Amino acid sequence: MKKKFNTIIMLLLIAIAVYAQHTPRIVNDFKEGDLIFQVSQSNQSPFIQLATNSPWSHCGVIVEKGGKVYVLEASNVVKLTPLKKWISRGKFGKYKRRRVLNKPVKIRYAKYLGKKYDLAFKFNNNKYYCSELIYDIYKDQFGIQLATPKPIKSYHVFGLGKLMKRRGMDPNQKVVAPCDLL
Repeated sequence: MKKKFNTIIMLLLIAIAVYAQHTPRIVNDFKEGDLIFQVSQSNQSPFIQLATNSPWSHCGVIVEKGGKVYVLEASNVVKLTPLKKWISRGKFGKYKRRRVLNKPVKIRYAKYLGKKYDLAFKFNNNKYYCSELIYDIYKDQFGIQLATPKPIKSYHVFGLGKLMKRRGMDPNQKVVAPCDLL
């Protein structure tokens, strides 16, 4: 009986240790306006990683609402996602934070909520992809250009011609990738 009990306790401790390794550890020093990056588990994530030679394939900006911390992100539509949920959706719960401004800021995000995701990665079409959303917010609200948009063809897009054509993308159109905002 004692041996059975010890085995159960041992298995329980192993399960807790494994769970703890896969549970995101969230640093509580997030401030509104911080940028947050992750390895998305979306179907397009590997293409973004390959094209940009960066592990970071999705990003958002931290906002506070009602005393809670959210990520404003473009994913299907522009929406607020609770920080912990956003982090847990990423691969292995890993994330990277970038603080652009050390002073307190307030992101005015209401006008972006509900806007559709931009599969063609085009600027100024009333749709947004993740890094474009952050780029526009910082440029419009703080006068800060976080990156210089560059032509899609300047990334490693070899073999993506069919996908780009299907989405209506022009190799010369300028974009901002998540890694460009780091």
